[in-house]
Amino acid sequence: MSTAWFALRRRLVGRLLGGVTVCWLGMMAWGYVDTRHEVNELMDDQLVLDAHTLLAIAAHEADEMKPFSDEYDYQENEQLKYFRFQVWVDDGRLVMNSPATPGVPLTDADGHSNGADADSGGRHWRYYAQWNKDRTVRVIVGQNDHVRDEMVSHTLWQLLLPALLGLPILGAWVWLATRHGLRPLDVVAEQIAAREPEHLDAVEPATAPEEIRPLIESINQLFGRVEQAIEAEKRFTADAAHELRTPLAALAAQAQVVLRARDPEESRHAAEQLITSSRRAARLIDQLLTLARLDPFDTAPAGTVELDWLAAQVCAINGPLAVENGVALELDTVPTTVTGDADMLRILLRNLVDNAIRYTPAGGSVTVSVTDRVLSVTDTGPGIPVAERERVFDRFHRLAGQEKEGSGLGLSIVARIAERHRAKIRLADGAGGVGLQVSVEFPVA
Repeated sequence: MSTAWFALRRRLVGRLLGGVTVCWLGMMAWGYVDTRHEVNELMDDQLVLDAHTLLAIAAHEADEMKPFSDEYDYQENEQLKYFRFQVWVDDGRLVMNSPATPGVPLTDADGHSNGADADSGGRHWRYYAQWNKDRTVRVIVGQNDHVRDEMVSHTLWQLLLPALLGLPILGAWVWLATRHGLRPLDVVAEQIAAREPEHLDAVEPATAPEEIRPLIESINQLFGRVEQAIEAEKRFTADAAHELRTPLAALAAQAQVVLRARDPEESRHAAEQLITSSRRAARLIDQLLTLARLDPFDTAPAGTVELDWLAAQVCAINGPLAVENGVALELDTVPTTVTGDADMLRILLRNLVDNAIRYTPAGGSVTVSVTDRVLSVTDTGPGIPVAERERVFDRFHRLAGQEKEGSGLGLSIVARIAERHRAKIRLADGAGGVGLQVSVEFPVA
């Protein structure tokens, strides 16, 4: 799966400006609705006031009122063509009206109403009609919606223009702010890019925002693990080179003995020693490769392993070795299932059983037992002193005075596999204080 790369700065600026623009548009829409509502209320109140004023005048001068001339010059007052009024009396006479106003009632409804007529070019009007108290005079005042639309547009432009001018300035400011705010990431990237491969010290920028602390800590933890892995590999390589010198030197010496043998018996004996040394070298190499495959930072694959069945397999394989060494190999198990990797656990058990058989004298016994999540290998050999039990899991560590040949890697492999399975290893005396018991306790699945 390929990584989809993106520019963080552009994404931040885009999302910030996008959010600001959406909020700004929402505010403008709300402002338009609210402004129009307020303007309508204001103009409706103005119509009511105009109607009451005309009623007050008509109550005293209705007989003297007369319509305006239709030849009234609108150029003297351009706004007058957007307003109209009528004054009617109860006998149905129109006693007063504004210029260019039809001679029929503008509206039949009392109070506020809406309408449109052909005389005004189909424009929409807002009307207000009111009778006087005695219902002898009826006043109708009207206002064209153009007046309201113009007032709303003017108000909105007063709000819109600063926002339009300020948006580019806001965009530039957001770009500069994100560029400056993300600069510590560039500094960290430059520090890492400028490092030599062997320089794995912690990254410590002079200044950095709190939000990138988890990233820096994760990078430093990764550097620490890589450094540990490199150091472990160096130690492993040095130890392996040191340990391989002995069997290789023995092979070369035995080969020279074969070449210089003076009789067939001496040649045969040297050849047998050569075979033994080659087997010992092969076993050491096999254990080294096994140890190298066990990464200390990995966990075992999660699978289901029947531990009792695995123990029976390993005992069957090591049976011939036990017979050859004169050791009784016993198996005592109950059905037990653990979570882990079957191949790794087979290597673990094989190393424990192989060590127990090789270090148990003839006539002794080795018992492999499996109980609830616990695997134990008990022998009747010389055991391990309590003071030495912590060190036996170190690579290439061998007990002083040990006569049996070995590489000192068996228990290191066991410890590494147990670590990958999050299992605990315990060393204790065997039954009756004789020999050694190695127990591996697995966690609950």
